[in-house]
Amino acid sequence: MRAKKAVAVAAAALMAASAVGALAGCGGDPEHTIEILLLANNNETAFYREYFKEMEETLLEETGVKYKINFRGQQEGPYKDQLGSAVQRDSLPDIFYLRPNEILQYKDKIANLQSYADGAGAEYADLSDVHETALNMYRFNPQTGTLGNPEDDLYAFPKDLSSQQLGYNRKQVEKYQTYIKEAGLKLPWEMDWETETYTWNEYLTMCKTIADHAESGTYAACDVPSIEILAHSFGGELIDLSEGRTNGKINSLTEGAVQQAIEYQARLIDCGAADYKRATYSNFSAGRVCFYGLVGSWEIGEYNNNPSLGKGNWEVMPWPTVDGGTEWAGTITSAGYVVSKKCASMAKGDIAKRIAISFMSSYTQNKLVRDSQISLPLLKSWEEDYKSSENDSVYSPASRGVYLDVISGKHGFFPAEYSTYDSVWIDQFNTPLEVMWNEGKGKALAKYNSTDWAATQSTMQQYYDRTKNN
Repeated sequence: MRAKKAVAVAAAALMAASAVGALAGCGGDPEHTIEILLLANNNETAFYREYFKEMEETLLEETGVKYKINFRGQQEGPYKDQLGSAVQRDSLPDIFYLRPNEILQYKDKIANLQSYADGAGAEYADLSDVHETALNMYRFNPQTGTLGNPEDDLYAFPKDLSSQQLGYNRKQVEKYQTYIKEAGLKLPWEMDWETETYTWNEYLTMCKTIADHAESGTYAACDVPSIEILAHSFGGELIDLSEGRTNGKINSLTEGAVQQAIEYQARLIDCGAADYKRATYSNFSAGRVCFYGLVGSWEIGEYNNNPSLGKGNWEVMPWPTVDGGTEWAGTITSAGYVVSKKCASMAKGDIAKRIAISFMSSYTQNKLVRDSQISLPLLKSWEEDYKSSENDSVYSPASRGVYLDVISGKHGFFPAEYSTYDSVWIDQFNTPLEVMWNEGKGKALAKYNSTDWAATQSTMQQYYDRTKNN
C-alpha cells in the first residue's frame, strides 16, 4: 500500500512539474534546470558528471520532460567561496552539500525533507536500511535549535558515512622493516587489529626509527595526530556534550588532555631532525610517506588509481592507544545533500528531492562503493559483503574493516566541530600544531597556556546562541 501511494504521489508531483514546464517552455527555463553544487575531489567529480547524465535520461523516461542538471564540483576552498557568494546573492543552488553542523547555519534556507522521505521518496530509498547514525546526524529541531535527535525531522539526505583514518604505505615501510624489527616492533601488516594496537610510545619509536634511517632529503615521514584524536585517547574531550549536541561547553578535562597532546606532538616533530619531512595528502598520494593520518574513505579510488601509490600498496589501521589495547577511536564524518527552500517551493522541488534522495538507493550506493570507490556502505544490509575477505578483489583496502569499525560506532566519535553553529572556536586547539611546526614546542605551549579559555567558551556560546536567534 505504501509503495502504491508513493508512486501516486510521485506521479502527481511530476505531472504538476510537467504542466508548469509546458506553460513556461523548455530548454533553459528555471523549472527544468536543476543547479547542483557539491564538494568533490577529481574522482568524485568524474563520477557525478556521469551520474547526473544518467539521471537526466532517467527523468526523461519517467516524466517525458527534459530536465537539465547543471553540476559543479569544487574542492574545499572554492566550494566555500562559491556557496558563500551564493548566499550573499540569495541564489543558492537547488541542491548542495553540507556537513552536519552546517545545517544550523543554513536552516532558514533549506527545506525540511521528512515528509518527502516518508511519501514519494520511499519509492527511491529504503530508509530502514540506512544507518541510523547517518540519518540522525541531519535531524534538526528548529524550535530547540538542536541536532541529532532521532525523533526530529531530516533536513538533509546523507550520501555516506566516512572516516579519515591513519594509513600507511607498505612499500615505504618495507624499506625500514629490518630496523623496525630490531627496535622490537611488529610491522603494521603483522598486527591483529581485532586484538591489539600500537601504543603511542611504539608509534613514536616507529617514527624515530624511520627518520633515523631515511636517506637525506626524502619524505619518509610519519604524520602527527590531531589534538582531538590524541586528547580523546588520553581520556579527555574538547567539549562536554552531556546535555546534547549544540548545547555544550569546553570540558574541564580538556586542558590537561590537550597539554598531553601538544607534548606528544612535539616529541614526534622533534624525533626526525632536519631531514624529517611533513606528511601531507600530496606526499602520501605520491607514494613518499610512511604514515599519514587523514586517509579519507572517499579517496579510496584516487589512491588506487594513482600510479605513484596504487591498489595494494596502502592500508588503513587503528590509531595507537595509551596501552596497546583495542579502545582506539576515529572520527565519523558525513556528506549530506540539502534542497534549497526556494527550489522546494517550485514545481521542480520534488525532482530535486528525488535526485538528492537517490544517493541512498541500493543502485547508487553500488555505483559509489563498488564501481567508483568513493564511499563506504551506507546500507546496513551491505556491510558483511563489503567486509568479507572473499571480496578483496572487489573492494579495498584489505583493512577496510577498520573504516567500518569507525562508522558503525564501535570505535567512532563525532568531531567537536560537528557540534556547534560554526567551528571557528576550535581553532584555539588546532593552532598550536601549526605554531610548533614553524616555531618549535616552546612557542606552541606558550600559546596554548596563554589561551583565555573563558573567552573561547564565550565564543563557542555565541555560536550556540545563533542556532536559536538566526
